[in-house]
Formats: sequence, C-alpha cells, structure tokens
Amino acid sequence: MSETSDWTPAARWRGFNLLGLFRAPTEGLAPDPRVAGSFPEWEFEALEAWGFNFARLPVDYRALTTGDDWTNLDERKLSLLDEAIELGRKYGVHVQVAMHRIPGYCILDQTEAFPLGTSPVAQEAARRLWAALSRRWKGVPNETLSFNLLNEPTRHVAGANYPPLVRTLLDAIRAEDPARFVVVDGNDCASKPVEELYGVSSVGQAFRGYAPYEITHYGAPSMPELPKEPPTWPLRPGYGSPWMPEDALGLFRPALDAGEFCMVGEFGCRPETPHDVVLAWMEHCLELWKELGLGWALWNLRGAFGVLDSGRADVRYEDWRGHRLDRGMLDLLRRF
Repeated sequence: MSETSDWTPAARWRGFNLLGLFRAPTEGLAPDPRVAGSFPEWEFEALEAWGFNFARLPVDYRALTTGDDWTNLDERKLSLLDEAIELGRKYGVHVQVAMHRIPGYCILDQTEAFPLGTSPVAQEAARRLWAALSRRWKGVPNETLSFNLLNEPTRHVAGANYPPLVRTLLDAIRAEDPARFVVVDGNDCASKPVEELYGVSSVGQAFRGYAPYEITHYGAPSMPELPKEPPTWPLRPGYGSPWMPEDALGLFRPALDAGEFCMVGEFGCRPETPHDVVLAWMEHCLELWKELGLGWALWNLRGAFGVLDSGRADVRYEDWRGHRLDRGMLDLLRRF
C-alpha cells in the first residue's frame, strides 16, 4: 500500500472560490465586479458565520507582477494575499492559493508567449514564482495555508508532460518550505489522478464537479453542441450523452483506494440551468462526496455559479448586506 501524506486536513474542507485576483486587468475585456483586486473581509466573515471553513483563491500571476515582466513580483500586490491569509486565520477559514493562470499556461486562452508544458523559459518562471511564494509564507501552518499548483492542465501541459512538470514545481516549493501541503489538479483537465504522486508526502489531488456538462454548462456559448432544451435532474432518457458525477468520481477511485487526499476544487452550474434542477443535482453530488469524506469548493461565492449575485432569473432572492442571496442554495450547501 502506498504511503499516505504526512499532513492532511483534520476537518473536511467546505467552501468557495473567491475571485479577488482571478484576472489581471486585461485590455479589451470589461471589468469584472467579482474581481476587485483584493479580498474583502466580509467574505471571510460570511464564510465563518455560515459554517464554512475553506476558501480557494484562483490567482492570475499577472495580478502579482509589475508590467510585462513575469518574474518581477510586486510587493504591494503580494500583500493582498498576505491580508487574505490573515483574514482566513482570523475567521477560521483555510486559504488555498491556486495559480489559475501561471507563467506559460491558462485554460481560458493560449495567449502566453511560451508554452509551460514544453518551454524551459516558462517552466523556470513558474518555478521561481512558486519558490518566491513558498519563501514568503514559510512558517505559516498548513492548517492556515495550502497551495494548488496550477489549474486544470490541458493541451501542452497535460498528458506525459504533466507529471515531470508537477515534480519540477513541487521541488521548487520543497526547497523553500519542505512541509507545505500542496494540492495538485488531476491530469487532463483535472479528470484523472496523477499516479506518480501516490505516496508523496504532503500532497493531495483535486478533480472537478462539472458533470454532466448538460446541466453544469447548459446555455454556455462556448458549448453550442449541448442540447438546447432545458435539462432535468435526473436527466431524461436520450438527453445528450452525459458524463455523470459517478463517472467523474470513479476515475479518482484508485487515488482514494491508495489512501490519497482528494477534493473537489470547483463545481457549480451556470445560471441558465433551472434553479430546481441545479439544487437537485447539487444535492446528489454533495451526498456522493460527503459519503467519501471529500471536501469541495463552489465556483464561486459571488457571481453566476454562486450564492450571491448570481443573476438567475428564477430565484426569489433575499437582500443580504446589499447583495442578492440565494437562500435555497446556501441552506443546501450548509447541510453538507
């Protein structure tokens, strides 16, 4: 049997993705109200009050650098993450710093100048980034802080390129902070566990809760192949060719059987999916994950997938501190 990690969370992580540094200001893209450039204290206060203990912070590395130099980290911008970690400590919320865009790669586009999966230049920049963050927060306990190496590897980052890349970045972290707990997204868009990491100390793995796409991404302009008729849950016979929550979980069964820490780094549904269908599907997933002791993070707290300001047309919202609260979704999440 594989050796298990030296440190794993004592409590099951349950919470949200907070998007304060999700995207650096980008020419041609309208400002995103969720991406405030910081992490307001009220978000952490709300998580504690509602009984959640986890916040994943998807970060665009360009939000931490000066100009176009991906190696020149900006102290003022890094201090925003310092503040978020301290807010997590204050409110009993574990903070996971996740590189959603890392030098050389982002799942959302292919605009990086050098491809992380094959470019020594990009790999060195990514290595230096994680080394710098590891030095900065060395001594912050794992109970307070963890890392998530990079988000949803695809294209040049995935397949055979992924395990050695992960090892390179892990080595950079371990050289500065040997004990840091690191969560690695599964290979091929976080769908398959990385077997080469089984038994590696203080390393866990994450998959995604976006199954089936017919429900989670119904109405997505980027997926015109999905059915045009609104989905139901359970899905009616003949509706699409769904990849079910049990199928996504099944791919990670070998990691669970090997004693590896696993979690759901993201899940949720677009606002076009009928609200009653969202809640029924969500309850099904949460039951599956709770039975296996899996933690999870909804994408997101505020925004289209979240419990605040989602813009769904079929929800009777409550006013909550000037935000529109989806009480039904919140109460469901709190049960699990």
